[in-house]
Amino acid sequence: MGGAGGGSAGAGAGSFGCNPGCVAPQRCSAAGTCIDPGTCAVASDCSAGMQCDEATKTCVPGGDCGAQEAKVETVPPNMLLVLDRSCSMTALVGNVTKWDIAVAAINKMTTDYTGKIRFGLTLFPDLVTPNCQQAAIPIPVGPDNETAIQELLTAALAKADKYFPDGPCVTNIQTAVTQSTTEPAFDDTNRDRYAVLITDGKETCGSDATTEMEIKNLFEMRGIPTFVIGFGAGIDPAQMNKFAIAGGVPAAGANQYYDASDQASLDVALATIAKKTLSCAYTLDTVPPNPNEIYVFFDNTTEVSRDDTKTDGWTYDAGKNQVVFHGPACDSLKNGVVKDLDIVLGCQEPTPN
Repeated sequence: MGGAGGGSAGAGAGSFGCNPGCVAPQRCSAAGTCIDPGTCAVASDCSAGMQCDEATKTCVPGGDCGAQEAKVETVPPNMLLVLDRSCSMTALVGNVTKWDIAVAAINKMTTDYTGKIRFGLTLFPDLVTPNCQQAAIPIPVGPDNETAIQELLTAALAKADKYFPDGPCVTNIQTAVTQSTTEPAFDDTNRDRYAVLITDGKETCGSDATTEMEIKNLFEMRGIPTFVIGFGAGIDPAQMNKFAIAGGVPAAGANQYYDASDQASLDVALATIAKKTLSCAYTLDTVPPNPNEIYVFFDNTTEVSRDDTKTDGWTYDAGKNQVVFHGPACDSLKNGVVKDLDIVLGCQEPTPN
């Protein structure tokens, strides 16, 4: 922060100066009164970019320093939902099928996070032959896909629909994961990218080892994590744990995968995953004239420090013209704790308006 503006002791700063003159270390305020070092009486006692706080009589960020608030746009991540539609999804949980539960949960997730995540959807097994193969992704990842996903899944609640889980009766996790690696949006390195695998069974045509390797390669070689949800009692917990660890984003707790058994737990799993993937990157509408004069404030009161260690604070990515938040600062944005974000160019003051 800057300090009070300078003036020699006894110097006349107001219209008529200070009379009698000030005795050092006091100085003459622009208001024509003597003030102590580090204090102010009026704004003109402060340096550029500062204003005089009436309560404390000290100079604080503010004033007419040419501040420019950057308009920002979040960068929604790309997320491919990889959903099991094997025949076992018609099994009942209470008096509702697992398929009904999964459709309701995904419809809720895509509604709750409309515009915040760019969704895509693929289902396995596919409708092509041979049964263990996958063709094109039905709904590739992109903006504004929520309605298309909801319409496809809601239609698939009817037994007459082609996507209703009544065949082929295989659980081809491996080829579904292989298919997910071909998602075009996964080549967009300007966004975070995620796969979410939701399955209620064990691999029946393919190799668990190959599936694990593909998930691991997707994460380690391309930077694309895979969240794993095991839905119901028919899964192989040991194998689900291996998949989840390979995916790089294991769940907290005894299981590394997200364990869901009913509507409530599947809703919670998807909501938890969605919140974790929300972007903390903000693209600026203008390139800062001086990258060293970017200032960030939460709710007009809390200044957030730049932190190149990426521990807690923000960094500036000049190549993408993005301010990216890290650690607790990122969490505060994701959790909705922060109601107003100001990214200010030029001087160190929030912009309440």
